[in-house]
Formats: sequence, structure tokens, C-alpha cells
Amino acid sequence: MTAEYQFKKLQLINYLKLYLSKKLNMNIIFIIIINKLKNNHKITLNQYNSIIKFIEREPKLINRDRDYIFNYFSPLIHNIEKESYEPNTLCKFIQ
Repeated sequence: MTAEYQFKKLQLINYLKLYLSKKLNMNIIFIIIINKLKNNHKITLNQYNSIIKFIEREPKLINRDRDYIFNYFSPLIHNIEKESYEPNTLCKFIQ
């Protein structure tokens, strides 16, 4: 784990702890994300999308767009790319 990764992880954890103190309806989601980050696991894209509306209001990031914020926190996000599905056929055996 690089120092940059650790810094961004701690920064995101601090933001999430701040949101926890505000008693929002999403406290369970914040706790799950905090636990994942503390255990050095990456968060999913859906988890990131659920907290971006809070993160983009932070003073350090308020003048940035969502693409910049995504790229900034991308080392913490696990991207699940769907593999192309290729059906099983007998074409390669028949030829």
C-alpha cells in the first residue's frame, strides 16, 4: 500500500466518520464502508455512488466535478467490469 493510497483511505474514512456524527439515514452504509476500508478492502462502485453526493460537498472538493473526485478516489474503488459473454458452440470443432 502506497502512502498516497493510505492518505486517501484515511481522508475518506474521516469524511465518513463526520457523516456518521450527523445521524443520517445512511449510517449503516457509512459503517460498512468504513469497515471495508479499515480492513484494506476496496469499496464497490455502488457504494461509491451512494456517498458521492456527500463527498462532493466537502470544502477541499467543492470546486471539483464528479469525474475528478472519482479519479481521485479510484485507488479505493473496485471496478467490476463485465466480461464479454461468448456462448458455447461447436463451431470450432466442426471446422
